[in-house]
Amino acid sequence: MEDLSRVTLPGQGRANPFATVGHPVHGDAHVGRAEQLRIVRERVLEQPVAGATAIIGPPRIGKSSLAYHLFMRPDARVRYPRMLPVWMNVRTQGGIEKVLRRLVDDVWELIEEAAPDSVGDRRLVRARDRALAEGAPWIEVQVETQEFLRLVRRRDWRVVLVLDEFDAAREVFRDRPGTFQALREMAYNLDWNIGLVTTSRRELRDIVDMADPDESTFAGIFRSVFLTCFDDGDLARLAARAANPPGPVDRLAELTGGHPYLASVLLDRVCSAGPPESPLAQAVERHAGPLPAEFHYYYRDLVDLLRADGRLRAILEVVLGPQLEVTPEDAQVLLQQGLLVVRGDTYQAFSLNFQHYLTTIGRGLGHWDNWMTVERRVRDLIESGFTERYGEDWEAGLRKARGPKVAPLLDKCSELRDRESRAYGDRASERLLDFTYPRDLYDLMASHWDVFGKLLGRDKAYWETRFALLAKVRNPMVHNRMGVVTPLEQSMFRTYCDELMAVLDRIDGAPAAG
Repeated sequence: MEDLSRVTLPGQGRANPFATVGHPVHGDAHVGRAEQLRIVRERVLEQPVAGATAIIGPPRIGKSSLAYHLFMRPDARVRYPRMLPVWMNVRTQGGIEKVLRRLVDDVWELIEEAAPDSVGDRRLVRARDRALAEGAPWIEVQVETQEFLRLVRRRDWRVVLVLDEFDAAREVFRDRPGTFQALREMAYNLDWNIGLVTTSRRELRDIVDMADPDESTFAGIFRSVFLTCFDDGDLARLAARAANPPGPVDRLAELTGGHPYLASVLLDRVCSAGPPESPLAQAVERHAGPLPAEFHYYYRDLVDLLRADGRLRAILEVVLGPQLEVTPEDAQVLLQQGLLVVRGDTYQAFSLNFQHYLTTIGRGLGHWDNWMTVERRVRDLIESGFTERYGEDWEAGLRKARGPKVAPLLDKCSELRDRESRAYGDRASERLLDFTYPRDLYDLMASHWDVFGKLLGRDKAYWETRFALLAKVRNPMVHNRMGVVTPLEQSMFRTYCDELMAVLDRIDGAPAAG
């Protein structure tokens, strides 16, 4: 069997192979996804009965490209001459009636093109005419479309309907009850059995629930094929289109997480600057700081999608911690969608760059509820106390006054701040205390207990115990070591957060010293 994922590029090196980045790719430009291609091909095209298939993944991961490459590219019908592939963008359709009419019309055009003598098949022609009759009621359109497809199947044709951007079905199909059942019937009934393929960001059950919760059986006939980021092998094949051999792709993987769109954006910049030298990593590095603006736009759109789906809080808790409400099931869903990966024994965002982005926006979203608020307010308290003691340049004053006791802590925070600044420029935080952790906060206050002890109202041992527990619970959660924190420790974490919040409320409400 031909491996459709292995390609070579004619004229490689004479033109930028990534010049049309952002558009679906097929043929020689389509690399990787060998296993997913095999699954979809076997299920839709190589069985006596076509199986309904849902291609699911985050934005720009290659869903449309995979479907187009397999079913719609010019030479696909050379390999499968009895295939009649129809492509529809659900977002542009006006409802199920329009979908069915266009399906009949497009199938007929493909039959005419492949077998011109079919125009003399009077029974098939009459079925087509009845299905396309203007003004017919919905139920009649459905019945006549089924009859047309039944005759097409009996003539040994395999109809494949690709419904691209199926997420839009939650709006487009909402006004017509029974829409999903009609689509299910076209794929499931053996009399007309079409190969129904959807591409979507969301799982089908979620889409159907948003549009018509009563049609819960629709998703049950589909096999879901999830697309995630490229592994190192597929990423190397992609990079080989820019420079062959590409050399190590570690840096490209680090910057993009193996996301084919983001990797293609970066390789487009590399190729636009001229034929890249070998190894490719040197050329990639020159375009890594700052990264192209498309990275930020993509992350922003992805966060908007997560927010709309109610999953932004989940990914922020899994990636950044502490995990106060997210469940292991939430993490598994995000892992299946390719937004999380497992590195070692931890969950992380699909790329370190996206993880850093989540860190920068997390500060302003309040996703950690009590702890995020408490942490910010403790930092405000420390900054206020040090500013009152040492002035605006309190860091220099603190280093001079306490030297060896605080210098390593301040150096660590400064290094983290510089790293974020290099990665995110103006979007990075300039505040040194934003890079502290619970134990750091306690150590800074303990270094000036004459300032903070009278505000907190207890002795050092009392608060050291509490901040030690906060650090013990928070740190495993930040590194996503599921199951390490006991229910009792989580309960104590919440209790100590509430206690600190009450103390901070009292401090903020206290009258200024006269």
